[in-house]
Amino acid sequence: MAFPLLLLALLVEITPISAKDKFDYCLPSNSSCWPSQAQWNELKSKISSGKLHDISDDSEYDKVCTASNTDPKAAYTLEDKGEGRCMQYHDCSKEKCDDGAGWNIPEYSVEASEENDIIEAIKFANQHNIQVVVKTTGHNYAGASMGHGALLIWMRHFKKYGEIKKAYEKCSETYDAVLKVGGGQIWEEAYKVVGNDYHVIGGGGLTVSAAGGWLNGGGLSASARIYGMGIDQVVEFEVITADGSKITASKCENDDLFWALRGGGGGSFGVTTSVHYKLHATKPFCEIYFVVSDFFEPTYDTKTLFKWIDLLVDSAPTIDPKWGGYWTLNSGIFYYQGSEAEVKNDDFYKKVEALGNIHLVTFKCAKSYFAVRGGPDNLSTDQTSQDEFNIASRLVPMDFVKNSPDKMKEILKWMIPNGFYTFNYIIGGKMMDVATDATAVHPAMSSRYFK
Repeated sequence: MAFPLLLLALLVEITPISAKDKFDYCLPSNSSCWPSQAQWNELKSKISSGKLHDISDDSEYDKVCTASNTDPKAAYTLEDKGEGRCMQYHDCSKEKCDDGAGWNIPEYSVEASEENDIIEAIKFANQHNIQVVVKTTGHNYAGASMGHGALLIWMRHFKKYGEIKKAYEKCSETYDAVLKVGGGQIWEEAYKVVGNDYHVIGGGGLTVSAAGGWLNGGGLSASARIYGMGIDQVVEFEVITADGSKITASKCENDDLFWALRGGGGGSFGVTTSVHYKLHATKPFCEIYFVVSDFFEPTYDTKTLFKWIDLLVDSAPTIDPKWGGYWTLNSGIFYYQGSEAEVKNDDFYKKVEALGNIHLVTFKCAKSYFAVRGGPDNLSTDQTSQDEFNIASRLVPMDFVKNSPDKMKEILKWMIPNGFYTFNYIIGGKMMDVATDATAVHPAMSSRYFK
């Protein structure tokens, strides 16, 4: 049985690379290399509908990238605003996602709607030695989709696909069904195409790109423990590479690029224009969301909180792969593949019930993951538009959790009264069946309980 892996995300500062710090790109301040307005106009004439936007006025950000951080629809508002300049968390419009630092907004954005827009943008950037960044909806929490002096390829309005192909043949294999999504489509759009007919391994955030940074970074999912990560579902990519070439990558065609795109980082090896995903048979899912009732000062229920930490660490080696989802220091948002009767008879669920002072916020079951999330008419996603959201992650070795569980518990329990917040995936299971060199995901992922 594959051992689980749990994701441990700590609130610490992150330090993404910026062009002016690390690379010798041409910047607007250098008139000897920066393109003239006539040259920018020539590029604009080559972009479909002339959608080349000057977004260099930093003062416009606060005017156009407006959405209330209490609005559950904020993520949808920001994904379409600002001609590509808006980030879901506004500190990432600044250098190194530091709200106190200078602006890090690109000079121009190409609102790509077809492959040729991307090709022309890349060729222009190569000709003038300009940094290229790629963004769909602005969920990159390291600010990698931004860059002072860069040319942004904005993919949100790229042509849509959303086709389900049955008996699809590729590389001498036949897949029962695959889903083709475009480079600018978000998970809500993909989920709605699949509906209750199939199961697709996708992101929890519905406005996250289905073919961009989420996937290129690995693709963590609430059902990854059963089926593997997002990158394990890919049959083929279509991508525009750094020299402006349009390439198909699969395990039998440009296999080195296929390897790199599965975990090598969003926008690192090219601009993804489409992905074919494997689909799986629909099965029932239950959603279980609970919180420890007294988490805040001065009424910390440390007894129940510590019992929850003990259960979490002790269960890590044996928890059924049917469990997936997320946990914090005082809560769990879990998705269980199975019926209500099955989950209520599960040993882990019985132990959660026995914790005592917990509030069961949600317990519902449905015929599919899509349905239990509220599809098609009542889907909801994470609230964004916060000014600051500093987040990073840590890998904790499997041997440490197995051999020193008390130390692992001590670390987590120390965090509770010391101002740390965690939001973590419970993963592992099927993910551990993939060879460490099969994809570009860091091999340490396969020997960890916690990340």
